[in-house]
Amino acid sequence: MNAILTKPQRPARTYRTGPITRGLRWISVLASLGTTAWILVRYSSLPDTIATHFDVSGQADDWGPRWSILVLAGVMLLMSLGIGALSTRPRFFNYPSEITASNAQAVYREGERMLVWTLLAMQAIYLGIAWATLERGGGLLLVVGLMALVGASILGIIRIVRAAR
Repeated sequence: MNAILTKPQRPARTYRTGPITRGLRWISVLASLGTTAWILVRYSSLPDTIATHFDVSGQADDWGPRWSILVLAGVMLLMSLGIGALSTRPRFFNYPSEITASNAQAVYREGERMLVWTLLAMQAIYLGIAWATLERGGGLLLVVGLMALVGASILGIIRIVRAAR
């Protein structure tokens, strides 16, 4: 019978990450770097006051100083790089199911996939926000990113729970 293992006792990761998951992780990290670079290139041409919040129809409804976009860029870049790195270490995630020696690899794989898809959805959100602020567009991309984020979370949890069985 399999004993329930605590985090320090969990088996090491032995599976090989698939090419799609690896590719999506790299695309996400590069997209984050690209969006951040776009913001930095455009920064000097921005007005002193920029839109910082938008209503559901995409109209700006709050304004702030130009430097506030640098805060967005810094937070999103750090989160993206952090989640990208963390996604390679699924042994240390918190899971909604018990981790045993017999289910660990399947659960780890699904945990990694969920985090990579979450990271990808975050890039759509990041680009949508940057686009809305810099170019007055991007609303559809932001909505798609938010829906993808919710979908990645729900489907990821379902797949993790199934893998734990």
